[in-house]
Amino acid sequence: MYPFFEANKSGDQNFFSSKILENFSFPPHLHPYVEIAYVIEGSIEVTINDTQRCLKAGEVSICFPNDIHTFNSDGFSNIILFIFSPDLTRSFFGIRMDKTLENPFMSKNIVDDGISPLLYMLHDEYKSVNNKYVIKGLLYTILGKLDSHFTFKKSSTFYNSTMQNLLKYIEIHYHEKISLDSIAKDLGFSKFYLSRIFSNKIGYQFNDYINRLRINKAQKLLSETDLPVTVIALECGFESQRNFNRIFKELTALTPTKFRTGI
Repeated sequence: MYPFFEANKSGDQNFFSSKILENFSFPPHLHPYVEIAYVIEGSIEVTINDTQRCLKAGEVSICFPNDIHTFNSDGFSNIILFIFSPDLTRSFFGIRMDKTLENPFMSKNIVDDGISPLLYMLHDEYKSVNNKYVIKGLLYTILGKLDSHFTFKKSSTFYNSTMQNLLKYIEIHYHEKISLDSIAKDLGFSKFYLSRIFSNKIGYQFNDYINRLRINKAQKLLSETDLPVTVIALECGFESQRNFNRIFKELTALTPTKFRTGI
């Protein structure tokens, strides 16, 4: 389960998360943190701003704060996903906060040059002792080794501000009764213009995109709380448990109850 909502809501300057995710997909989104994905096995298609690549085992993607990014696994993939506040490595990101990467993907030969063992060490440290000084030290070392391969550009040249505002709005209001009409009214755009953004830029129909965010949140609540399924359905924006169950199974191949008992 992707820690998308933790990254958007925490506001923690020391936020750090590391998860191993299998066959991971997530629609276009953004958050104020840094994200590094390392492919352990298989392959995964990653899009960051306007750049897309199919990452294979041993390769890495690096997403800077507020970059719009997407993950899509058509086949098998197994990745480690790190998400962390840029404040953890303030000396590195302090002068780069208005930047993004021209090429946010690192090939296997670059990662094999002493970086991949550090990524495994970072994940193991988080899952075991979780010493913040060790984590900071490993992050600085990883970024330092990658820095010579980075080419920076102004972030404003790489993403569409309208799309940013749209995604941020949805991340705040996804659990409410929203529609293209209501979003268009609140953001001051036409419904048809926003519809074209979803079709041409985001790559999902509006309802499909909203449902994917809601189901991700539902997975978090199912795994971390004892709330009844009916309450979770309502909290995630579904008007009925029947509709919730149907969409949950469509997107995960499991019922909410089976997902919870299988964790």
